[in-house]
Amino acid sequence: GQICLDIFKDNWSPALTISKVLLSICSLLTDCNPDDPLVGSVATQYQNNRAEHDRIAKEWTQRYAT
Repeated sequence: GQICLDIFKDNWSPALTISKVLLSICSLLTDCNPDDPLVGSVATQYQNNRAEHDRIAKEWTQRYAT
């Protein structure tokens, strides 16, 4: 899969440690940033119709991650 995280783009630094990268990924998973999306349509749905977004996310999780 892919993730959209600033440390992999504009804020990359060779000083980043594996633990800092993993912490950033965990933070993204618990608190998404719809202002910097990988898929714009999903971010728009998240911001404008959260209930529908969550319903689809739950459906896809049950279908593909269990």
